[in-house]
Amino acid sequence: MNRQKATACFIPGFTLILAVMVFLPQTMSAQAGNGLELYNSWKFVEAEAIFREAVKANPGDLEAGYYLGLSLLMQDKSAEALEILTKVKEARDKEGGKAKTDVPDEYLIQMALAQANLKLKQNDQAWKNLELAGKAHADAADIHVYRGVYYLNQENVKKAVKELEKAMEMDEHNVYAHYYAGHAYLRSGDAAKAVEVFKIFLQLAPAAPEADKAKALIAALC
Repeated sequence: MNRQKATACFIPGFTLILAVMVFLPQTMSAQAGNGLELYNSWKFVEAEAIFREAVKANPGDLEAGYYLGLSLLMQDKSAEALEILTKVKEARDKEGGKAKTDVPDEYLIQMALAQANLKLKQNDQAWKNLELAGKAHADAADIHVYRGVYYLNQENVKKAVKELEKAMEMDEHNVYAHYYAGHAYLRSGDAAKAVEVFKIFLQLAPAAPEADKAKALIAALC
């Protein structure tokens, strides 16, 4: 899954998440700001609860709604996440250039929608989301990460490996590029590379929801 974390300039999808500076946007309530701190600490259950309350108190808070969707995604509550993120997208489109916050911008919302659709195996729609995200931010490593996931869903392991290796080349700290590359290498029969990148994933994100699965795979392969 793609974890997005606040930075000084923009919020990349799931992965350009190291060397970041957490901040509290002026448009985000203090309550939602507490949720953002929890989200950035990988405490997604607690973050979900806070963002739900923030959205309940202010349904027009698109940023809180966006992070609620991401918090659900990180817990594999993909159907509900997609429903919420779709509503955020629709509300954002209605606001047009009058949006009160830059989060989520077009790139961020399309990446989040792509991830939800990939989790639900709605691959054609996910690819459309990735194409739109690429138009907004063509040089993002996460585009290649989730193209890789798309190809894994399609059982096209060769293309998945190519995309995920490109993502790791672009961003050596990309958490989920390494996680999904591990799965791609495993499916390709290269257990040694799978173990190598799973170990890097654990170094980058020891508290990630997928950490236990990665540890179990390493143990089984070694």
